[in-house]
Amino acid sequence: MSHSKKTRLYRLFEKFQCYILVFIITPGFYVFEMSVVRPTIVDTYEIGTTKHVFHIILSTFILHNVVGNMLMSIMFDSWSDKSNNDDDDDEKQCENCDVNRPKNVWHCKTCGVCVLKRDHHCFFFAKCIDFRNKRYYILYLIYVTISLIYSTYYNYYYVSSKFEGDMIIAAFRIINPMLRFIIPEPMGFKDLYLLFLFINIGLAVWSGWLVVFHMKNAVRGVTAREYRSTELFKTSQWRKNLLKVFGTKWYLAIICPLVDSPLLENEKDD
Repeated sequence: MSHSKKTRLYRLFEKFQCYILVFIITPGFYVFEMSVVRPTIVDTYEIGTTKHVFHIILSTFILHNVVGNMLMSIMFDSWSDKSNNDDDDDEKQCENCDVNRPKNVWHCKTCGVCVLKRDHHCFFFAKCIDFRNKRYYILYLIYVTISLIYSTYYNYYYVSSKFEGDMIIAAFRIINPMLRFIIPEPMGFKDLYLLFLFINIGLAVWSGWLVVFHMKNAVRGVTAREYRSTELFKTSQWRKNLLKVFGTKWYLAIICPLVDSPLLENEKDD
């Protein structure tokens, strides 16, 4: 199989899983939490109507931002535009595209194009993250982390309601499957719920780490490719760096992905 055919098949699979994630897995997670976890929590712990309504509104708001930011991010095509480039000097020839490539443009082998201010290629988005969609990518990570922490808290109480004092033993059996030979017990739905809780916690930690990593880069004004840069960070520039990512209407952008928030134009430092 030729390299180009492998690349096309990989891109097809990448886009397929992206649509599965945004249109099936994410809404499915929300439906599960709302239709299975929520009623159990309400009945078991007697949550009042006010709190009940508040959690429904909050969950829907988070879902709106998770799905919205992901959709907005994948809507942008990977591209390079020399007219938006700060530094026109030191151009290099791209061996793949056969065009002159400024120093802040990198070629993506997966997308097959040179991308201006490319941060990285995201497998889950099937898209390169660059200066135009980085806002949506970071906000997606933030809201995913919030949703995972939020759901972990309630899933813990949901799973606890399924066990009668043997939750710790069941947890050890999941962490170390060899214990099933010592403490034999058939695996039931409650064990699957507990496994789901562990996965939830793991994803929350992972997404939280990604938020810290990319927010740190945004504050410093560097991409993921440049995060090891030893260039001194100027504290006076952090506001401008964030405006270059989240735009001048950041206070609206962080609560609604549909808001048009113009990015601060790049300026050369004095």
